[in-house]
Amino acid sequence: MYNGKTISLKHILWKVLNHPLAAELSYDQAAEFAVEAIDLIGAPLGYIDKVSEPLVQINKYKGAMPLDYVQIRGARRIQNLDNFNRHAIPLTHTTNLYNKSEKCSEQSIDDCETIQEFTFKVENGVMFTSFEEGQVEVAYKALPVDDDGYPLIADNPKYKLAIEYYILCRYIEPLYDIGKITDKAYNRICQNKDWYIAGAQSSMQLASIPHLESTMNAINRLIVNDQAYKNFYKFFGQQERIRKYS
Repeated sequence: MYNGKTISLKHILWKVLNHPLAAELSYDQAAEFAVEAIDLIGAPLGYIDKVSEPLVQINKYKGAMPLDYVQIRGARRIQNLDNFNRHAIPLTHTTNLYNKSEKCSEQSIDDCETIQEFTFKVENGVMFTSFEEGQVEVAYKALPVDDDGYPLIADNPKYKLAIEYYILCRYIEPLYDIGKITDKAYNRICQNKDWYIAGAQSSMQLASIPHLESTMNAINRLIVNDQAYKNFYKFFGQQERIRKYS
């Protein structure tokens, strides 16, 4: 399981570059293969949860997303910004094919926003919203980095070995095709890559026993909670308690 600790990717790159078969592998190429491996494993706990700070500023129906976002977990519009009257309205992902062309007019902006729910979509690092001006708080997954800009990955043995063997396998593939790598070496490295990637994907899904407990509580709720999105899933991982009345 994921223990919450991280290690810089540069340590794995240094280890790979010192492998006898990777003598001519460049640092940039190794880093590119490593990012491929991280994306392929797709382990959600390899990322960190962040909230946009500062808020995303919406101007003319669009605003720039945080540069380090990988995946959006949720978004909400923040209104009445002060310490005592901070009001948040959840945004839903738009399903409107013509979202960009249908805008509220200045004369009917209040009525329009009352009738329609607030929606958003993200394209090429830009958030597009159904309202023209405002501020949005975004909860998202991000890949942490060290002081030198290298990604910080989970300090998990299977995860680290999966990335290491993926880089080696990707590098020696063309060398194997032209006969510079033996069958024995190629098969061993690529088989290890497949085994450790599968192991990393399973071991990185749940962070801990409490995480498992929270997940199972969410699955086993006896009453459907149709208000979960409105309160931002604040109590979604808590066990459902049913009171009996006579």
